[in-house]
Amino acid sequence: MSSPIYLDFQSTTPLDCRVLDDMLPWLRAPANPHSVQHAAGLSASQAVEDARSRLALATGTESEGVLFTPGATFACNLVMRSFCGPGARMVVSAIEHPCVLETARWCQARGALLDIVPVSEDGLIDLDAAFELIEGAAFVSVMAVNNEVGTIQPIRELAEFCDAHDAVFHTDAAQALGRIPINDLGPETIITVSSHKIYGPAGLGAVCASPANLARLEPLVIGGGQQSGLHPGTIPTALAVGFGRASELAVIERDSDWAHCANLSQRFVDRLRRRGVSFARNGDPSSSIPHNLNISFADIDADELLGLLPDVALATGSACSSGAIGKSKVLEAMGLSTQRIAGAVRVGFGRPSRAEEIDEAVDLIAAAIVRLAEGS
Repeated sequence: MSSPIYLDFQSTTPLDCRVLDDMLPWLRAPANPHSVQHAAGLSASQAVEDARSRLALATGTESEGVLFTPGATFACNLVMRSFCGPGARMVVSAIEHPCVLETARWCQARGALLDIVPVSEDGLIDLDAAFELIEGAAFVSVMAVNNEVGTIQPIRELAEFCDAHDAVFHTDAAQALGRIPINDLGPETIITVSSHKIYGPAGLGAVCASPANLARLEPLVIGGGQQSGLHPGTIPTALAVGFGRASELAVIERDSDWAHCANLSQRFVDRLRRRGVSFARNGDPSSSIPHNLNISFADIDADELLGLLPDVALATGSACSSGAIGKSKVLEAMGLSTQRIAGAVRVGFGRPSRAEEIDEAVDLIAAAIVRLAEGS
């Protein structure tokens, strides 16, 4: 095999060739989008503004409300630290990405009040509990699609409830853009997204919000007036152009990508069953994206299994938690048993995935499971 079978699309996605084509001229051009005193700079500035417009359309916000950041983790930090100062009460779900949960703990250590909404064994938040906690809260953050089990959270209901109760609602939509619609959450919702999760270039994220909410942000770094001083520094034109094109394609191809991944996910599960592999799915299949399949293999340690699969790119949890001691905090929050968590593997399907790759990956997994069973 020339390269591993890639099934880790929640971690990152390959750069779409159409995105690269749009980026190439700007990778070669010496143009700073903030140098508007000459034609090269003006041209780059217009390219960045076009990218903002594309991202705004994909997220249902105004182009004036799109703030480019070094990534989604930076974007989430910027939003939460701005709204969750001392005395502010914030509400987050128990299965948020570490960039939200750890930032929430950081804010709590500095005087903010923190409430955490529990989730069911299916990976869905308790909406009634959320509504009860939101009353009187200043800030609420619930991710649109979970990065480990793929569950789709009721963000529209949460956005409406927060709006009615004067709470700022933020959703980490890094795993949602290109999978589900996120352009109808209302003007008060703050959305954070990531380029490399949607076949765009790594190194760029964004805060998408109303201009009024954007103006309430407090910069994490200072030293320039770019982007109204909210995140100073030169915007990388090529990355912005790529992000804009990727967001446009994410909307255009959302339905076809969904159908493609649904077929591959079902194929993966069916072939596992035909091979006699014992497994359980984590997360409610009827409330999850098909791009993300989280399964636990019976009586198997997932780390040992992946160690026998150098030709298949899989994961046991969030890439942002790799190297951390312990198992998935998401599966723990869902109340799954220690044994089930230990055997959990995240399988990702994407735009370039092929049926023959899925068949080969399942065969390799089944063979590795037999080897582990024989060695026990």
